[in-house]
Amino acid sequence: MNAPLLKMGGLPYNALWYRDFPIIPGRPVINRRALWTTHIASTVKQCADLLGLFTCFETGGKTDAVVEDSDGRKWAKIEWEWFQPHRDKVNELDKLAQAVEEADTFVFIGYSRSDKEGDAASNIDKICESWGEIEKPLIVFLVTFFSKNNKRQFETLQTHLIQRGKHRKLREQPALPWNVPGTKWQNMVSGTEDPSSADAE
Repeated sequence: MNAPLLKMGGLPYNALWYRDFPIIPGRPVINRRALWTTHIASTVKQCADLLGLFTCFETGGKTDAVVEDSDGRKWAKIEWEWFQPHRDKVNELDKLAQAVEEADTFVFIGYSRSDKEGDAASNIDKICESWGEIEKPLIVFLVTFFSKNNKRQFETLQTHLIQRGKHRKLREQPALPWNVPGTKWQNMVSGTEDPSSADAE
């Protein structure tokens, strides 16, 4: 596994996910899908900036993001989707698989429901099936959630590696910064309404 892949698949995205987090304890409930789409895009760009690379949005066959070097060589193609991967309407994984000759690394960022039996396994199965035996790595970031009053309650941020027909879970951490033990964010927690709610759909 090359160094840039380790960086995108490891600490930078996982750490930068917490930077400029769009909600805080005590703020009114925010459940706009666009809010999280914007946060993902911002985090992706910060990762590319850290690597000294460029981020192009909605380019290269309407890919959500393409990360390039200064010569225009495509290092990564990245897609993200609000709906769970196992849903029939989700075609982002197929788009990445069809573009396998166009970049070195591929990233899918999505969501996985934890309180509905079978959803978590179905999501991983669908991702693995879509990627098949492809040699190049697919890094998958999944925000797990449960539904409360038809709103998403975020739990963890998982990092997975799919490559050559094999799946490996690399990392799991709290999705919300104030749930990370021993951090300054944890001290922000109060008894106010949880702002992590998002439409369950």
